[in-house]
Amino acid sequence: MLDHSPGIKDQLDEIMERLDLVAFDVRFIVIHGMGGIGKTTLAKAVFRQISPQFQDIINLQKKLLSDVLKLSCTNLSFIDEGAHLIKTRLHGKKILIVLDDIDNRDQIMRLAGEPNWYGGGSRIIITTRNIEFLVKEGEDGNMNWDDARQLFCERALGCAKPPPDYMDISEKVINALGKLPLALDVVGSTLRGKCKSTWENVLYKLKKVMNEDVKKKLMISYEALNPNQQQIYPDIACFFINQEKTTAIRYWDAVFGYPTEIEVKILTRMSLIKIIDYDELWMHDQLRDLGKDIVRPESCNIRLRGSRLWLPKDTFHLVQRKKGTENIVALNLGTPEPESTYRFTHTEFARLVNLRFLQLNHGNFQGDFKDHFSKLRWLSWSNCPSEFLATNFGLENLAILELSGNNITKDWGGWHQIMVAKRLKVLKLLDCPLLRKTPKFLAISSLERLILRCNQLGKIDKSIGFLQHLDYLEIFSQELSVLPHSIGNLVNVKHLILSCWELQKLPDSIGQLESLLELDVGHTSLKALNLGHSRIIELPKTIGTLENLEELSASCEHLEGEIPSEIGALSSLKILDLSSGHFSGLPTTINQLTNLQKLNLWGCRSIQQLPETTVQEPKIEELLRASALRKLTLWVGKMTLPPTDLSSHSQLQQLSLSYADPRSLTKLPSSLQELILVDVQSSIDWSLFSNLENLSRLIIERYSLGEICFDGFGRLRNFNELVMFDFPLLKMLPILPCLKEIQHLYLCQFPHLIEIQGLEELKSLQTLRIWNCNSIKSLNESDMSNLQNLKRLDFNRCESLESVLGVPKSCELTVCYCPRFNKDG
Repeated sequence: MLDHSPGIKDQLDEIMERLDLVAFDVRFIVIHGMGGIGKTTLAKAVFRQISPQFQDIINLQKKLLSDVLKLSCTNLSFIDEGAHLIKTRLHGKKILIVLDDIDNRDQIMRLAGEPNWYGGGSRIIITTRNIEFLVKEGEDGNMNWDDARQLFCERALGCAKPPPDYMDISEKVINALGKLPLALDVVGSTLRGKCKSTWENVLYKLKKVMNEDVKKKLMISYEALNPNQQQIYPDIACFFINQEKTTAIRYWDAVFGYPTEIEVKILTRMSLIKIIDYDELWMHDQLRDLGKDIVRPESCNIRLRGSRLWLPKDTFHLVQRKKGTENIVALNLGTPEPESTYRFTHTEFARLVNLRFLQLNHGNFQGDFKDHFSKLRWLSWSNCPSEFLATNFGLENLAILELSGNNITKDWGGWHQIMVAKRLKVLKLLDCPLLRKTPKFLAISSLERLILRCNQLGKIDKSIGFLQHLDYLEIFSQELSVLPHSIGNLVNVKHLILSCWELQKLPDSIGQLESLLELDVGHTSLKALNLGHSRIIELPKTIGTLENLEELSASCEHLEGEIPSEIGALSSLKILDLSSGHFSGLPTTINQLTNLQKLNLWGCRSIQQLPETTVQEPKIEELLRASALRKLTLWVGKMTLPPTDLSSHSQLQQLSLSYADPRSLTKLPSSLQELILVDVQSSIDWSLFSNLENLSRLIIERYSLGEICFDGFGRLRNFNELVMFDFPLLKMLPILPCLKEIQHLYLCQFPHLIEIQGLEELKSLQTLRIWNCNSIKSLNESDMSNLQNLKRLDFNRCESLESVLGVPKSCELTVCYCPRFNKDG
């Protein structure tokens, strides 16, 4: 019995916590995993512990109906009638139901139904190999090492730990069994009382042949698969363990003619495979052995018998002796003497008419291969020869191509035979030290994944821009310094991975990658990175490795979540543009950007708070301790900035910020040359401007008040340009003496402005532009005649403008889209 097996207690405690018998709700608990991990054992242990607390205990519908409800099952004409009886007779009762080995949702619905069938406090426990019909995926079924050792030793030796002379052999057997509870229990029990030499023999057999009792129980899960899943399963067992899942799925898509990702998900949910780090396929050792056993030549499975050969030497002898059969679909083919290239002929492959997967190391092809590889979907060829001797290779239907070796160059003879694969979905060029430039990509326009991992690759052919279906591009090179401009045409690329040490700049066209979701440029020498207009939703954590980066522009409305704290490692960064993003805040590490000169947060309306510092309130000066800061844009939506003193930023030249609350600014640096105030909702405290001796330009945008007064603005010797934009409520604009030295005045979008008061005082004015001011009818003639330095006067889209009189002769007058204007008036 396994009731007190190691690991059971921890799992039992976890389930008891989830059951929470004190709670009055109705709960379903699912225990899932592949056959042999102890699901039923665990369910029994739970059952024994909690059953006394329930009114009714049910194992099966028939037992429930006949024993508990005192009804005969023989009178039930349809199973739904039984479900109805369960629902009606048990309504309101606190019950415990244990359903063992359930494999579809209908079984649950007919045996356990919905929570409202039962009374408060009821608990339903389900065990299953297949959680495809459930919403959430479960946990890994393997035991940890300590529990696996204890279980095995208790079965084989009658103690928790092996004695010293059995320590080594015990560890080897446990590893061979892959810590699978079922296998540990079965094999451990067979070794009880046996001598060490018997253990050695069993270990040898385990490495060669699976234990029959273990195999029979695991086959139950395999036989529950549909025909295509039964094909995919041995493919993984023989060829794809620790291989990339996405590429394997592209292969099965091509083989079966439909999207097969759902089939892989089902294998995962049935605990037959796992997806591990880096999106790789993984399979338990015992399940791997089962998959290989199913396709061995001596297998009892007639349909799959001998269909896959994974040992290169065995495969070579079969091909060399022309022993291939139409049952063979996949080969891992090697040559016995790699140094002397073996040339395979068409006659050796003549009988392999259904071959769809070929993995080849060394070797060459010679002769006419017409119609021999029409079903081939995967070709992986390492250590390719310099000369390609075959003709009519016929790879039109190839979906996956992997090439590697010293002989692959831009002018390699095999390209013209291989690059005819118009259905090619994945191209991998791996470890080709002599490949300096890629081949042309025009003939493989259906490509979806391109992976180039070649150290000496120095140039990407511009035809890469024709790969309109490409969604994944990975380049690894120590020589590549420039990417072609045409890379911006890859509008469907979602993932761009660049590990190119010499790459210092991305082409401007990178911003055209409108589908981009992931960008990894961690191993480059980039100085500028522009992600504007892309669809990237988050900055990668590897951004911190770009130690040479000076400019980062991520002005993207799709940017959300959190800005990674690793951004603080960009010690060379001078310009950071995060405008239009939807992220909620900035990391405190942004304080570490000591060379930062410009920070742009324009339009970042989702910012909730600024980084907390050691002071009680977040202060903007703490955020911007970068002494070299020259340009700052800080628009923070509805958030009110805390009182902020920027006077210590002696190099700050341009400042643009929200001005919802005048108390948000206490001091400004005298170095300012341009000041932009946005979203002004309170009267401006002009006394702040008194020290701005270098200020030359003031822009006020989105002013929400009905009047404006420039009192206290002072006389700023360098101030010469005033731009006012979007004043929806202002009717009269007063021009005070403090503004009389300005040379340029721009007024735009004043829908109710009817008068500019004191215009005649602007003796130095050279340019006056009045745009989208729909209520103004004219300017005072005497005012205009005093503006003798005016060189340009522009009116644009002023719907009520009727006349402009007194304009100096030296001034150029332009009036556009003003329907009431009388040019003779």
